[in-house]
Amino acid sequence: MFLARIIHKITSSHKHEAYNGKSVFIVRAVNPDGSDAGEETIAVDYVGASAGDMVVCGGAPGVARTVFELDEAPPIRTLIMAVVDSIESSVVRKEGA
Repeated sequence: MFLARIIHKITSSHKHEAYNGKSVFIVRAVNPDGSDAGEETIAVDYVGASAGDMVVCGGAPGVARTVFELDEAPPIRTLIMAVVDSIESSVVRKEGA
């Protein structure tokens, strides 16, 4: 799993049937402070996110098939699984570290 910011919504006139009725976004991995942490990737929304939202993304083999109740494994690698409202840190720094 990783934190990401939704950059753009993707629209298309032709797509794989597994994507029908689902929002597809370009997301960019971010650090907890919101700074860029990685490259952009495509993710399929499962929670009602929108452009600009910080989200939790992830996926594993078979997850999209189960989540979207599909008969066959879809060509979906990354899912948007949660919208982040806030991030709290409880990092304790040791003296001299």
